[in-house]
Amino acid sequence: MGLRERKKLRTRQTIERVALALFAERGYQATTLAQIAEAAEVVPSTLHAYFPSKDDIVFTRLDATCESARRRILERPGGETVVAALQAWLSEDMPRISGADPVAPELRRRVIDGDETLLAQERLRLALLEDVFAEAFARDLGEEGTDLRSRLMAAVAVNGLRAVWLWWGLHRSELPDDPGDPYELDGTYLTSLLEAAERALEGIPSPQQHLRRAAG
Repeated sequence: MGLRERKKLRTRQTIERVALALFAERGYQATTLAQIAEAAEVVPSTLHAYFPSKDDIVFTRLDATCESARRRILERPGGETVVAALQAWLSEDMPRISGADPVAPELRRRVIDGDETLLAQERLRLALLEDVFAEAFARDLGEEGTDLRSRLMAAVAVNGLRAVWLWWGLHRSELPDDPGDPYELDGTYLTSLLEAAERALEGIPSPQQHLRRAAG
């Protein structure tokens, strides 16, 4: 990374850190972009160049996660399963996204939990991540991304990720001095769960077959 890129990264991280602190102190709705720019010591046009809205500041990491999943999992090489791609994504890509975060995850979580509009925005973004997984599983299952089995697998994947991340945030202070990151837990628990779910699906008829049997 060159000098110019490092400077841009520092500016972006400063804006993000200052904004989340202001949101936690004053409230998300009460904090303006002008106040953030002033506190971060940048002109408003610079702030808008990095973050067009306050939502973009709060969810920059989740948005980066969705885009990373799209590249690594949805666009995975032929022959690589979703579970294998997920494991590689968790061990290789997600630590870089998390490691670049200048804000403690507990603070970001507190800001989101304290505002209903942010909780709604988070649900929307998680739904988009679920769409990525559904399309990826559909390829393995030989069906459409709207089909039931693909949607069920995607729901397990996304809700499993979220469950591990929330548990990590609640219990991180109780863990050993250098616990690493939550993605090792994701890799252990979530991939095992998804592999078990895939095996279970092999013995279950498609929804159409099931309904036809029930009707007959």
